[in-house]
Amino acid sequence: MSDGESSTPSPRKRPTYGLPGPAPSGPAPGQGPRSGSDAPGSGNSWGASSPSAGPFDRDGGDPGAPDGSAPRTGPLPPQPPQPERPTKRRGLWPLIIGLVLLVIVGPVATVGGIVWSVGSIVADTDEGPAVIEGGTGEIDVAANEMVIVYVPAEDAANAQCTAEGSDAVTSVPTSGRTRFGDGTEYEQVLGVVATEDTAVTISCTGTDAPAYLGPYSLLGMAGPLLIGPIIGVLAGLAGLVLVIVGIVLLVRTRRG
Repeated sequence: MSDGESSTPSPRKRPTYGLPGPAPSGPAPGQGPRSGSDAPGSGNSWGASSPSAGPFDRDGGDPGAPDGSAPRTGPLPPQPPQPERPTKRRGLWPLIIGLVLLVIVGPVATVGGIVWSVGSIVADTDEGPAVIEGGTGEIDVAANEMVIVYVPAEDAANAQCTAEGSDAVTSVPTSGRTRFGDGTEYEQVLGVVATEDTAVTISCTGTDAPAYLGPYSLLGMAGPLLIGPIIGVLAGLAGLVLVIVGIVLLVRTRRG
């Protein structure tokens, strides 16, 4: 060992394995203090940042905020009241349509069918019946037509009438009193129906003035008489169902 040399060996440097060494606590020898932009707390140095800075933000803001500001905390500001949407009244149209079917269409169809059926008879009633001279007369009746035989009301208790013809002629009893346009009253005593074209002989006893109305088409009379009430009943049922559905929907809308 030579003079002037220390006998204590210098410490060995610890391996850093690629990590940066400890920063010097002061300025390096021969250097002055750092400038303001490079000062440890300035935040403008490439390798230094404020303690609150995130990994991608040197200014210390919130990385998720678009303007880099700190996240807001606390209750949200009061929101303006939203206008309520008007509630749609469901069931109003079914209720209206149901009432129309039930109150108007049904009765009109029923009464209209009956009036249509007896419309031709009403027209003949204004003109008066065709009188059978001598109590016996022959009438030509087409297929599916009908003749109604009358006698004066004062002779109805004693009068008897019959209809004769081919096998296509059928007699049916009828009843009812009718006042004709000339003021005379007659009572129905017989109805004669033919299923094919034929001549019908009508004979009456106990009266001197038998009469008849017709011939009338059976389809023209029976068709409206059946179709009108059927349509009226169906329309009434459909209207009743729609009324119930409309009421239920309106109640649910008000509750909701």
